[in-house]
Amino acid sequence: MTNEWKDISKDEFIFEFESLDTVYHTQISHQVRLLSNSAGAPRLFFSEIETPVCADGVCQLAHINVYWDLLGNYVGYGISPEFQLTKFEHEQFGKEDYIKLHQLLLDDNSILKRRKVSDLIDEAPVATSTIDSEVIDGISGATKTEIAESLVKGGLYSCYTIWHLVHGEAQEKMEKYLTSISSDTLMHYFLYAPYNDYQMFALRELPKEDFKEHATQILNIFRTADGVGKAYILKKIPSDILSEKEITSQFYNEFSLIDVNSRTLLINRLKSAHPDAIEILSNYLDRMTRNQLKLYLKCLNSDPNFISKNCLSNLKKASKNTGFTYHYLLREFLNKI
Repeated sequence: MTNEWKDISKDEFIFEFESLDTVYHTQISHQVRLLSNSAGAPRLFFSEIETPVCADGVCQLAHINVYWDLLGNYVGYGISPEFQLTKFEHEQFGKEDYIKLHQLLLDDNSILKRRKVSDLIDEAPVATSTIDSEVIDGISGATKTEIAESLVKGGLYSCYTIWHLVHGEAQEKMEKYLTSISSDTLMHYFLYAPYNDYQMFALRELPKEDFKEHATQILNIFRTADGVGKAYILKKIPSDILSEKEITSQFYNEFSLIDVNSRTLLINRLKSAHPDAIEILSNYLDRMTRNQLKLYLKCLNSDPNFISKNCLSNLKKASKNTGFTYHYLLREFLNKI
């Protein structure tokens, strides 16, 4: 998120969340604030976090400013020059360490999610002469090999503590808070924002009767969404919208550019589309799988009126294309009509 930071002019306290003080085993409260732009529109969540990051109180406290988007997804952090993060033997994080921490925090399904910190340390003692400060964290032992590559070397406790602060109770409270501030204006912002998470959230909230008003943007989202997003749109778009000539043309002309599963969904929705879809797909016969081609021909067979002059021409052309594995299905079909 590159632009949201530029127009923040207001922040307000909205709730607190707690984490465990690993030294004294007490709860620490952290404030979460809502950052809004000059128009008063919410844009980010923010928290100034100060926390121990080891079990024995030897390490310095971590001071880190964390930012989340309005869905509670981590988007970035800031560190004050006077409070650099530290790792084994109080060595300060380097540039590569900060980059690795950011990548770790972006992973909301990290192995850290399902493990206790003790699960991540080899129990076997490490001889003093073989101690490598890049694999040891505090006084506890060596980070297990299978997790070491995804963590800052020598910074297991710091990574573990910060990851759970970013992805724990705070996120759950942000999701609930978003419900309390949801509005048509906010959903419009989500739908037209250049972020897939926002777009898909808005699409899930969008009433079917509003699809037509936002059809152009929905098509834009369809073009850039992953396979899951494309499938969601093709399943949700109302038949009376898909059947409009222009919208049919826009969606079905994407056929050669989309994934196999989405192509199947487009063919499955032919009966809901404008009749032009039949002719459009006849341009992409050699891009179809065997099952897709059989589905398409089944639709043609249901009503010969679907077969326009151009469609018939494309069928004949593809039936003679010996480089197309399933050209024989077209030949069989043409012999029957």
